[in-house]
Amino acid sequence: MCRARSRSTRWLFAILVTTVLLPAIPTSTSASAQQAAPLGQMLADRYAPIGYLRTQSHPCATPPGGGEPYVPLPVEMVLDNPRVLVRNGADGDKVLATGVSAQQLATFGPETYLDFPGDPRRPGCTYETDERARIEEIGLKPTTYAHIVFDEAGHRLALQYWFYWYFNDWNNTHESDWEMIQLMWDGVASVEQALDQPPTRIGYSQHGNGELATWGDPKIQLEDGTHPHVYPAAGSHATFFSNDTFLAWGERNSGFGCDMASPPSVRTPLDVVLVPDTIDPQGDFAWLLYPGRWGERQPAAFNGPLGAGFNSKWNDPWETSDNWRPFSIVVPGSKAIGPTMTDAFCGMTAAGSQVLMYAVVYPWATLPLIIVVVGAFVFFFRRSRDLLGRAIRVYRSYWRVLVGIGLTAIPVGIVFNIIQSFLIHRDPLEFVIEWFDDTAGAKLTAVLAVGGVQQLAMILIIGPTVIEAVADIHRGNTPGVLRSFRLAASKFMPIALAGLVILVLAGGSLLLIIGLPVAIWLVVRWQFFAQALIFDDRETVVGSLRTSSRLVRGRWWKTLFAVLIFDLLATVPGVVVGFGLLTLGGTAVGFANSISSLLYALTIPVSVIAVTLMFLDYRGDPLRIEPEPETDTVLAPGPA
Repeated sequence: MCRARSRSTRWLFAILVTTVLLPAIPTSTSASAQQAAPLGQMLADRYAPIGYLRTQSHPCATPPGGGEPYVPLPVEMVLDNPRVLVRNGADGDKVLATGVSAQQLATFGPETYLDFPGDPRRPGCTYETDERARIEEIGLKPTTYAHIVFDEAGHRLALQYWFYWYFNDWNNTHESDWEMIQLMWDGVASVEQALDQPPTRIGYSQHGNGELATWGDPKIQLEDGTHPHVYPAAGSHATFFSNDTFLAWGERNSGFGCDMASPPSVRTPLDVVLVPDTIDPQGDFAWLLYPGRWGERQPAAFNGPLGAGFNSKWNDPWETSDNWRPFSIVVPGSKAIGPTMTDAFCGMTAAGSQVLMYAVVYPWATLPLIIVVVGAFVFFFRRSRDLLGRAIRVYRSYWRVLVGIGLTAIPVGIVFNIIQSFLIHRDPLEFVIEWFDDTAGAKLTAVLAVGGVQQLAMILIIGPTVIEAVADIHRGNTPGVLRSFRLAASKFMPIALAGLVILVLAGGSLLLIIGLPVAIWLVVRWQFFAQALIFDDRETVVGSLRTSSRLVRGRWWKTLFAVLIFDLLATVPGVVVGFGLLTLGGTAVGFANSISSLLYALTIPVSVIAVTLMFLDYRGDPLRIEPEPETDTVLAPGPA
């Protein structure tokens, strides 16, 4: 009986071991899986990127000039967030849910989208404020999602780092933004082998394209030998290898412009979250299965993007990066004083991109306006073509005198750039910039204020001198550089007083809501005050303004477009040639800016001559130019 009881005890113990302890012993498959996950995390941690985000000048400052307001965050920024809605785009944007979890989000279809508080077309400070509040509320930290893709047939591996941004504030403002970088290994059969050798190459995504580099390329900036520095462009979040400003063409027709990743920057280490190979619909990463859009539904370029899991780069890193460039075009910075041609180019391209996007998104509203404006320029250019041809003939016949006068623009520009550089960080200009939240518009207003004074200086120094030269030609005298400056100096006080009146009245009108149209109207109306003072010795300051107003009456639009055309022809060649030297020729910034300034100095007299000839035509006393003989050009004066 004792033996039976002993035998029964042994059987009971065996059953207990089998039912309780054996399930805890891992099989060979589970052991492999458990081993792979730590190796993958080890690989992701070893090459974790370090972000360098452009420093924001102050809260709510607008990118790119104001810096980067956002940081790459975990998706908990929008998950379980009661302020984030799920809408059905196929059913009148009906609200389906709010504050959804990762698992709930995975159940919605491709016709749905997330809708954040705020208007992506007029973001203001709403998105930035919400992000900061959410970070504070649940303790979010800068994060990147690591995703490992292994190609067994090709014996290659890709390690991707995905960055989620709450808002994209570039040319195409939209809710949510996904960008990434990836490291690629060739000739590896496992994560373990990738840990034993460095990557073959690395790529940084930039809008719909990207930039590649072979591992070891000097342009790759590494910390501790393995952690690549990443420089996201302020607002657009395109990723770059260096602290610079770059030319960019955004995806989905989002425009052409400057991606500003230039300093100052804030070093931002990122927590690495490794995404598993298989996504469980009931797991924490179920959000990767959501096929809808991570942002409010908007037309074309303003639409919220699809999630990372539905990006072509997620599933096939190699094919989607085959056409990435080996370089990005750097817009060279400058230590020159004041605004440079680079600043002007980035500002113009940003404005042009906005026009282009609105033309694509709202063609019914913008194309007619563009057609009208372009048509008006073409119409008035055709009407001004004869006048411009006559101005060029005058310039060509007296080029030595006029070039000598025009070269004065260079020292005048240098002086006013020094003044602007001094004032831009001091009262009252600094006060104006801060009052308007350090926006690009505020800086532009401040620059235009000093630029307007600079243009006034050009009007007071170069303009009258060129006009005096034309007046000498009109009277049958031989002009000279010193003579023209001396004659212009004798009229300096009345010209300066008239210019001051225009500056006060036109500039003062900018303080009104409708101030800009009024200012433009006054400037065009009084366009010929200097010509009136120079061509008539008896003219007074008030009289010159009245004379100009009388001549422009009934010709305001013609005068406006003609003057715009003349000014563009004087300024555009310098900007285009200088910028071409910077980007295509790779010349030094100082040399390119010098060439640009020189071209402006050579072309500005043509603009002044053309406006002066227009004044004479309006007055009924044109400068008669005889047909050019084969040897010399004869310019006959008009009637006395």
